[in-house]
Amino acid sequence: MFDSWLSAERVAVLGAGTMGSGIAAHLANLGFDVRLFDVSKESVRAAFDRALAAKPPHFYDNDAIARVKLCSIDTDLEQIADVHWVCEAIVEKMDLKRELYAKIEPVLSKDAMISTNTSGLEIRLLAEGMSDSFRQRFIGTHFFNPPRYLKLIELIPTKETNPDAVRAYIEFLEDRVGRRVVVAKDTPGFIANRYGMWCLFQAIHTCEKLHFSIELADAITGPFLGRPRTATFRLADLIGLDIMQDIARNIQERCPNDPQTDVLELPNSMRSLIEAGRIGSKSGRGYYERSGKDFLVYDFADGGYRQPEQMSLATIDETIRKPIGERLRIALTKRDEVGEYLRAHLPPILEYAANIGPEVSYNVQDFDCVMKWGFGWEHGPFELIDKIGYDFLESYWKSAPLKQKTPFYADSGVLSFEEQRHILPVENPAFASIATFKSIDTHDEWVVRDDGMGGLVFEFRTKMNALNPKLIAALVTVLKQNPDKRITLANDGRAFSVGYDLNAFLAAAEEGKFDLINSWLVDLQDCGQLLRKSSSVAAIHGFALGGGLELAVHCQKVIAHPEALLGLPESIVGLVPAGGGTTLMRHRTQGDPKMLVQAFSLLAAGTKVSACVAKKAHFLREIDECAVNPDQLVYKAVHTTPETLPPPVWLPTPPQARGMIDNEIERLRKEGTIGEYGATIAEEIKHIFTKPDSYQAALDMERESFLKLISKQMTIVRMKHMLETGKPLNN
Repeated sequence: MFDSWLSAERVAVLGAGTMGSGIAAHLANLGFDVRLFDVSKESVRAAFDRALAAKPPHFYDNDAIARVKLCSIDTDLEQIADVHWVCEAIVEKMDLKRELYAKIEPVLSKDAMISTNTSGLEIRLLAEGMSDSFRQRFIGTHFFNPPRYLKLIELIPTKETNPDAVRAYIEFLEDRVGRRVVVAKDTPGFIANRYGMWCLFQAIHTCEKLHFSIELADAITGPFLGRPRTATFRLADLIGLDIMQDIARNIQERCPNDPQTDVLELPNSMRSLIEAGRIGSKSGRGYYERSGKDFLVYDFADGGYRQPEQMSLATIDETIRKPIGERLRIALTKRDEVGEYLRAHLPPILEYAANIGPEVSYNVQDFDCVMKWGFGWEHGPFELIDKIGYDFLESYWKSAPLKQKTPFYADSGVLSFEEQRHILPVENPAFASIATFKSIDTHDEWVVRDDGMGGLVFEFRTKMNALNPKLIAALVTVLKQNPDKRITLANDGRAFSVGYDLNAFLAAAEEGKFDLINSWLVDLQDCGQLLRKSSSVAAIHGFALGGGLELAVHCQKVIAHPEALLGLPESIVGLVPAGGGTTLMRHRTQGDPKMLVQAFSLLAAGTKVSACVAKKAHFLREIDECAVNPDQLVYKAVHTTPETLPPPVWLPTPPQARGMIDNEIERLRKEGTIGEYGATIAEEIKHIFTKPDSYQAALDMERESFLKLISKQMTIVRMKHMLETGKPLNN
C-alpha cells in the first residue's frame, strides 16, 4: 500500500483558508489534480478568489489554476473517494477536525494518505476514536506559509502511525511535494512554533523593554544575526499578529509546565495593533505600513506611522564580514545599542533551545533545520552555540543545559536527544550540495569536480558567479579536452550567474579596445556552441541572466529551480544579447510570427521571468525541467540524461513579422517600457531577428550590434548607472 504513494496524482485539500488554499496552489503548480474543499461552494469560491489575488502569487500560471477543482464539504465529499492523499487544513479546533474525520472515513480509500495540517494540536488526540486503518496512516503535516516559497514541513507521526507509512510519507513529500522534511515530536507547537514563535515574542519584548525603535531592532536581528532581512517586525507582519496571538495562547494553555511561556504574553505594541485591526501585511498595516513601494514604520510613542530612520551601527559595520561566531562574541561585549540588545536577546533564546530541545526534537540537527528551512536562519541555535562557544555563553545564562553533551556537532556526529550521544545522521544523497563532489582542479574563480559517474561538474566561483574572459576560457578548455565526457554547469551562492561582468566591458570600451571585446564575444559564442554539441546540463538557481543564461540554454538540457529568475536583460544597459542569446531566441520562435514577436519583445524590454513560466517565454524548452524539490537541483542535474540536439535549421523570417515587430516597438515606446534610446536598441534586435540568412550570420550580427552600441555614449551612461545604482536607466 505505502509503495504506491510515490505515484500519487490526485489530492483533496479540506479547508480553503489561507493555508489550505496555499497548499492546493503549491500542489497544482507541481502538476497534481487538486480538489479544494470548504464548507460550501460559495465559501470555497470566495477563498479561491483570495488565493488568486495573493501577493506574492500562489500559482505559477493559468495551467496550474485550472488543475484545482472547487468542492463543498457539505455536498461533494464523494469527490475524495478516488484521491491518493487527503490533506485536512480546516480551522485549528480539535472538535471540528474530529467531526470531519468521522465524515470522510467512510468515503476515504483504504490505501489513501490522510494528514492534518496543524500548527500545534497534538496529532494523537486528533486521531482518537478513528479506526486502526485510519490511525496507522494518519500523520501531521505542518506546512509553512506560503507553501510555494517555504520548503520546510514538520512531519509529526503518532505512536500508532505505521513506521513504513512514515518512511513513505517522507519519500513522497521530498520527491513529489518538494519539501524538506523534519520529523518532530508530537508536542504542543512542535519545534517551529514552540521555539520560533517564542524567539519572535522575546525579540519584540526586548525591543519594548529597551525602548528601541523598530528599525534599530530590525537592523540588529536581520542578516547580522544570520537571519533574513525581514528580521523581527517585518516577519511578525508577514505571519500576522492575530496568528501569532493564537499560537501563543495555544502553547501557553498546553505547556503548563514550561516556566518560560510568560514570554508569550502579548507585547503592549502588539496588543494595541491587534485591537486597532492592524494585524500585519494582510491588513496593510502592522508594525509597518506600506506606502507605495516603501514602508512606514510604527512609532511606539504615539501609535502612528513615520518615515524609518536610516541605521548606521558601528559594531555591525565593523564586524559584519567576520565569521558569525566571532562577530557575535565581539558584539555581546560591546557597550552600545547592538551589545545591549544582543545581551538581552541572544543568550536567552539559545539557552531556551538547549532547555526544550530534548522535549520537542529527536536531535540537534533536526531542531536547527527547522529554524533554517522554516525561518530562514543561516544557522540553527545549536550551531550558533557551538560557533559562539558554550563556555562564553554560559556566563550570560541562568542554567547550563546539556553542558556535558557539548559540542553539539562533532566528528562523531550530531547530538541525539533520544540516545544522549552523538550519532551520524542519515544523509539523503539526493540533497547533495556542490561541495560533496570531489574537486579535481581548483582555481580562485572556478572549480572542476568529478561527478562520480565519469563526468565533470564545472563550478563558477566569482562574485554572483559573473562571467569573465578567464572563466569562459577555462570552460572552453574543459569542453575541448573532454569531448566525450558529460559536463554539468552547477554552483552555489545566490545566483547561477548574473551574466558577463559589466565592469570588464565598460573598461575595455572606454579604452577603445573593441577588438578585445569582440574576441570575448567570439569566445562566449563558441562556448555556447561547444555546450550545444557536448553532453551538457545546466543546474540554474537564483538568477540566470545575460551571458549566464546564454551558456545554460545552449546546454542539451536545463534543470531549473522553479523560482529562479531568468532573462536576457542586456537592453537595459544599452546592449543586445551577444553570446548567442538573440540568435537562439529567434531560432526557437522562427516558425510562428506571434511567438517571434513575443521573443523580440522580451529582449527589447529586458524582461525577466521565473523558471516556472520560462517555457512560455521561450527561455526554456519542453525538454527542460523545473526541479520539484529545489534542494535536489544538483543531484537531478547530474543524474538526468541530456538529449543530443540536431544541427539548427535556419528558416527565413515570415514577411509579416517585420511589420509586427515595428508595431511592437511603437507599443513599447507609447507605454513607456522603452525610451528613445531603447527604441534604437530594439531596432538592432529587430535586424538580428529579420536580416540574417543563416545561424552563423545571426551570431556575427549579434557581435556587430553589440560593438556598435557599446561605442555609443548613451550605452556607456546606461552601464555606469546600472553599476553605480543597481537600477536601469531608461534614457
